[in-house]
Amino acid sequence: MITCKSCGRPIIWARTESGKAMPLDAQPVDAAKVEGTCILDQGVARFGAIDTAPGVPHYVSHFATCPNAAAHRKPRRD
Repeated sequence: MITCKSCGRPIIWARTESGKAMPLDAQPVDAAKVEGTCILDQGVARFGAIDTAPGVPHYVSHFATCPNAAAHRKPRRD
């Protein structure tokens, strides 16, 4: 199992629709109880798919739950 180097929690890696690597919490969540979930579609994180994917595991970006996420974010380019 891969773990976050900052907090030690289990993570999985996915790609965003634009191709960037993104960590997700390894434990699926109940999409009805958690905002901002995604599903994995051939390794690509697809957000906003709650209604289109019943019974499919939903995940949360690890950036939303890691207490040290700010240390890993890259600065935005304008």
